[in-house]
Amino acid sequence: MYHSRAYYLPALVVIILTLSFFRLGSFRLFDVDEAVFSEATKEMVQSGDWLTPTYNGVNRYDKPILFYWLMALSYKAFGVNEFGARFPSALAGCLLSIMLGLFMKKAGDSERALYASLTFVLSIYFVAYTHAAVTDMTLSLFISLSLFSFYHAVAGGQRRDLYLYGFYLFSALAFLTKGLIGIVFPFGIAMAYMLLTERLAGLKKVFSFGAAALFIAVAAPWYLAQYSVNGQEFIDQFFIKHHFRRYTGIISGHKGPVYFYIPALLIGLMPWIVFLPAGVISSIRAFRKHGPSADSGPVSARHSPELLALIWLGGIFIFFSLATTKLPNYILPAVPAASILIASGMSGLGRAGLRYTSGLISAVSLLLGVAFLIAPKYLAGLGIAGGWWTFVASGIMFCGALLNGYTAVRGRRLHEYGALLMLAFLLLVSLRLLPVANDYLQGTLYRFSIYAKENLGSDRDLVLYKVNKPSVVFYSDHRITPLDRIEQVREAMTARSGMLVITRQSEAGALQQEGLTLIEKDRDYALLERK
Repeated sequence: MYHSRAYYLPALVVIILTLSFFRLGSFRLFDVDEAVFSEATKEMVQSGDWLTPTYNGVNRYDKPILFYWLMALSYKAFGVNEFGARFPSALAGCLLSIMLGLFMKKAGDSERALYASLTFVLSIYFVAYTHAAVTDMTLSLFISLSLFSFYHAVAGGQRRDLYLYGFYLFSALAFLTKGLIGIVFPFGIAMAYMLLTERLAGLKKVFSFGAAALFIAVAAPWYLAQYSVNGQEFIDQFFIKHHFRRYTGIISGHKGPVYFYIPALLIGLMPWIVFLPAGVISSIRAFRKHGPSADSGPVSARHSPELLALIWLGGIFIFFSLATTKLPNYILPAVPAASILIASGMSGLGRAGLRYTSGLISAVSLLLGVAFLIAPKYLAGLGIAGGWWTFVASGIMFCGALLNGYTAVRGRRLHEYGALLMLAFLLLVSLRLLPVANDYLQGTLYRFSIYAKENLGSDRDLVLYKVNKPSVVFYSDHRITPLDRIEQVREAMTARSGMLVITRQSEAGALQQEGLTLIEKDRDYALLERK
């Protein structure tokens, strides 16, 4: 496939750029994470304090500094808006998809290089997190680059020291992006890989005093400066609460079962995920043939990007599956590894396996086609107009069912046509599905925020009662007072002459009994005031 079509590479570049930036700033920020990162960076730019992020004027220790800096630079270039907030993630996704293909090509397989990049880009995970102003795509880029560098350092022939320095450098950037997992994942995966391929003797290849000095020079200054300014508060909040307690306890109600990431990967990497088992099996077989216990061939024969990807995917999957707090984005740093294994499965799958996987995709596509066809009936109950896009989505799924049904019968590889259908679906997601979901979830809050921006004076408070919606702070350009108890509302009414309150509809009645006037109810939210 790769060699017979000269236009595949430029077409891939166009697909990457299109899916990364298409309608990037066309819909509002989602609560909670997108909005809180965007507002914290907005406050950083306004205050000029580039050391300690704040949200609503309070120090925010959830994440390290690098992503805030990248977003702040983007704000400087594109303005404080949705495009500026999301640009770092889109750029990181572009770079990662390109580097993924280059890594696989350097490892010796052009066809798998194309498949790896294509399946990564043509996924719901890619479109969702290149269009999200959160750390995850940037973190995935740095972890991937660190592991690509590590692999070339231990399996490549030339410039091994340079690649080892790259391994430490990108790990340091990952550490500055999301904390300790920037160390745990790259070094844990690298050590496990060396133990499997070269046993204990191979561990020394992971470590370098010079590279460690580079890591410290890049990563340490911000942490030391932060501690010197904020002291034990920084340690307690950043390391204890947002690292250890987040892993062992439930933060912000984000609890999930141990199998949480199985459906997350199934949905996020559909339809390509069906090729993952074949890639995993192929990697295990190759390791058994060339691993240390085989005692056959040189040590270099034991190295393969698929084995690295298997350890990479398995390690991150197990780590987060055992954590108490779970979110779909946590597993994103493992998605490039899954794409490498999927590419291996697609490339090496026999005729019988191809028929089975194509039949499975055909059946799922058929079910999704029916689901989109009947979706308008159920969307209407939520106050959402189905419209033309549900029928287009249904048509794409039915075409996918026919294409893969044909492949299942004939046993022919038609991955390029499947890629075109997935591209059409993902463009539809960006064009219509994301804006529809955004309007449903954020539309009312945005209108209430603009009302607050236009009507609040300095003598009146903006109160969020029993809701945590940072988008209100971002769009209203006003500090908020978060309250959770009716007694706090009474105290606030006594202390200030007036207030504007955003809350859920279910809480509006209790607030009206306290003397607040209802301005508007819409969907799940209510806007009240006391003049």
